[in-house]
Amino acid sequence: MLKSRALVHFLSVAALPCLMTMSASAYAWDVTPGEFAMLPPYCDAKMNGKSPEAINYWQAQLGHDNWIHMHHYCGGLNDMNRYYRQDAKGRRDSLRRVVWEMTYMLDHTKPDFNMRADMHYYRGKAHHLSGRNGEALTDLVKALELRPDMPLASIELAELHKKLGKKTSALDVLKAALEKNPSHKGLRRTYREMGGDLATIPETPKADVAPAASLEAAQKPEATQPKDAANPAPASAGVPASGPAAPTGTEQSSEPKIGSPTNPHCRFCPD
Repeated sequence: MLKSRALVHFLSVAALPCLMTMSASAYAWDVTPGEFAMLPPYCDAKMNGKSPEAINYWQAQLGHDNWIHMHHYCGGLNDMNRYYRQDAKGRRDSLRRVVWEMTYMLDHTKPDFNMRADMHYYRGKAHHLSGRNGEALTDLVKALELRPDMPLASIELAELHKKLGKKTSALDVLKAALEKNPSHKGLRRTYREMGGDLATIPETPKADVAPAASLEAAQKPEATQPKDAANPAPASAGVPASGPAAPTGTEQSSEPKIGSPTNPHCRFCPD
């Protein structure tokens, strides 16, 4: 009996690397080519694994200890995208998976991983859409604590405050965000729709606001792989400083070009 248990334990440990690889493949089987086109480029590298150069590039950029878990983040993003084109049951299931995947990422990635703000944002958004306002508030506040210059998180938090009947708090969140990104169209539109006076917003960011990597820029799917992908430039805090989907200071104030009439703030929703 003891020998049998030892054998089972040995086989379980030995099979762990294979199971981790299979988990990424399982996600890939469930993601259509059209859905991959709507995800950041590192998701294709992680979940399809067809390009060793791309895999090496993104592993170097994101860090090995974070990279081994990234299929969970990509799976969560895909479920967030799917939410907008499903029936009520499908939406509930998608939101539940988003929360699970982002929680997994927060539990398993390095504390200094730059993309943790994004994970809190998506989990907060999923909580908000599910009606779990307290959990949503906690995550969205944490996202902005980690990355104050994050327009999408500011918009989501302002909409949550408005939903809770706290219009003044909603406007304060948007005004603070506009001081960092005064030309961001999504922020300006939301501030105006909530009754804010855009005439009071300065035309240029405050001098003491340092540019930060934006969620919109960090996940542009249209970026291309550099020719020298096998020797990537050093990354800053886990987010690429150059190469595919590298954020720049000028991109942080641009509004996502993709949206829909029912959800104008969604980057990935079709027109």
